[in-house]
Amino acid sequence: MSKPNVIIITTHDTGRHFGCYGIDTVHTPAIDAIAEDGCKFTNYFPTSPVCSPSRGCMLTGRYPQSNGLIGLTHSPWDWSFNEGEQHLSHIMRDAGYHTALFGIQHESSNVDELGFESKHAQRGLGVTRTALDIAGSLADLLKSNDASDPFYAQVGFFETHRPHDFGNVESDDSKGIYVPPYLVDDATSRQELAVQQGAVRRVNDAVQIITDALKESGHEDNTILVFTVDHGIEFPRAKWFCYDPGIEIALIMRWPKGGIKDGQVCDNLLSNVDFLPTLMNLIDEPIPDNIEGISFKSVLTDSKAPQTRDAVFSVFQGSDARSVRTNRYKLIRNFAPRRILDFPVNMTNTPRSRIKLPVVELYDLEEDPNEFDNVATNPAYKEIYTELSNLLWDWMEEVDDPSLKSPIPTPYYYEAVEEYHQRKDA
Repeated sequence: MSKPNVIIITTHDTGRHFGCYGIDTVHTPAIDAIAEDGCKFTNYFPTSPVCSPSRGCMLTGRYPQSNGLIGLTHSPWDWSFNEGEQHLSHIMRDAGYHTALFGIQHESSNVDELGFESKHAQRGLGVTRTALDIAGSLADLLKSNDASDPFYAQVGFFETHRPHDFGNVESDDSKGIYVPPYLVDDATSRQELAVQQGAVRRVNDAVQIITDALKESGHEDNTILVFTVDHGIEFPRAKWFCYDPGIEIALIMRWPKGGIKDGQVCDNLLSNVDFLPTLMNLIDEPIPDNIEGISFKSVLTDSKAPQTRDAVFSVFQGSDARSVRTNRYKLIRNFAPRRILDFPVNMTNTPRSRIKLPVVELYDLEEDPNEFDNVATNPAYKEIYTELSNLLWDWMEEVDDPSLKSPIPTPYYYEAVEEYHQRKDA
């Protein structure tokens, strides 16, 4: 069989806010159709609840502490990959693929440092293209004679990042909106979620353009189509936090010619650090030696394949937080002070206070799926606390986490003191 084409579609800040993931008020028939024709992953988590570290990890197969992209890549944060890190675009190019970027990427402040041979639907006159523009650009290429096989297309939509009405998105009806249980169910929440759902609807329309073009162009059967998200939705207790709403993401994969069964659902616990080695296995290319993820190719062809990992890990350098999650428990260590809004569930007009996050948080996700009841000091959970704490410490040692040595200076800090060092050296 000839090498499959690869298309990876990534949205900003959407978590699992799609119809096929049980959010009935969201209109996503095109995305749902990919799940019906392929494999939907229900227990898949990123290594960070913010954009750059999550995407960088997925596209290098290495944890943020290892590849260097531990924070946001744009100014003023200015984090970047360590010298010599191989992005998936480099790996695919070296494997003989034509590599193309459509829309945005968030792994480098200089796109020319990545391995894309062509770039399409980029910013124009300072304006980010809408998902419809980006999808149309890919569709035009697919239906032309310029779509050489094999190709790797990385597609990045700005939607559903704030502002949710970007590109004049039309809001959904706020009356029928699903309000997650960790948010206050009031008019403000409903209005914000209604506009966000409008952005999801646009993403769906863009996906429909791409899937139609794949079918019309004859590329559908031998294209690995991946739909995923960088992290959770941008609402309180979601993005910017290691709670599940911040680190739960969609992953849907379809490849008719490659044996991915229709309507398959995978509940295995997986991390997006595992994506790159899995893709390498699927396209029959060697996995680079320094990859830290674990291939889950087996579950794509066998729904009864054994679990590949017992825990997933996340980092949010904005507040110097680290987390470990198993199928039942979550432990978060906060290395820096931070406050969070505290409020009762689904109550309107209730005064809200800001509480300080403790150094350690432990949650029993089976008993407390919304992570409201911290049991870190509960004697009944002492053994679980020790087990997860050791797992987290071991992982931090394995990735040589700089927080084990001291608080991590940011690139902004180094820029700020550069003049001081120049003065001393003069």
